[in-house]
Amino acid sequence: MRVIDNKPLVKRYSLIAKALSLVGLATLVGGLVVSFMWPDKPFIPLYTLLIGFLMSNVGIHLTNRYVREPRPDDTLTKALKALDDTNSVYHYRLSASHAVIGPNGVFAVLPKFQSGTVTWDDSHKRFRQTNTGWLQRTFGQEGIGNPVLEAQAEARRLEKQLKRIFGNQAPPVLPLIVFTNAKVEVENLSQSPVPAFKAQYLSAFFRKATRSPSLSQAQLVQLDGHTL
Repeated sequence: MRVIDNKPLVKRYSLIAKALSLVGLATLVGGLVVSFMWPDKPFIPLYTLLIGFLMSNVGIHLTNRYVREPRPDDTLTKALKALDDTNSVYHYRLSASHAVIGPNGVFAVLPKFQSGTVTWDDSHKRFRQTNTGWLQRTFGQEGIGNPVLEAQAEARRLEKQLKRIFGNQAPPVLPLIVFTNAKVEVENLSQSPVPAFKAQYLSAFFRKATRSPSLSQAQLVQLDGHTL
């Protein structure tokens, strides 16, 4: 497995995540202090609460991707280590944050780190996350969101980039959803319109996947010259 990562970007966003988390917490505490010291100025605590909450949530978002161990890029690389060097994984180097390119095609991989139980709800056509506490969801972990739409958007961004580079010779990009939390429980994922599974099954997926158009070795060399 050929790994092309972006350590400077990870380091930069790691520092930003820590700074935002600290400043956001300080802003929330500051607003609380102001509310006690100057009760006749209720708008100041309100503004600091909103600003502090926003900064803290952005900090959580970045922390989950660039600070919290194991990071998504490390988990995906470990899950793919059984593949040979005809496969390449790109972390934060292309329009999709994580991409795998090999003989079986080009894939945009969306890692989801949520814990608890994740289920595909076919009646509502979306994923559901249960068995997590309110405090954890609010301050320690983002909600599940809509992984199908997110993965498809990642694939479209990468496909546009490949078309800019290779024109009509650009292959299609297929989306994948990978749950990286070792403790997550998954149910009914086979019904998802985008392939979804736990990280431990990632190598097996690529070994068994039906072959789709991909990039040649010469095109890979050209792509490496266009990475971020």
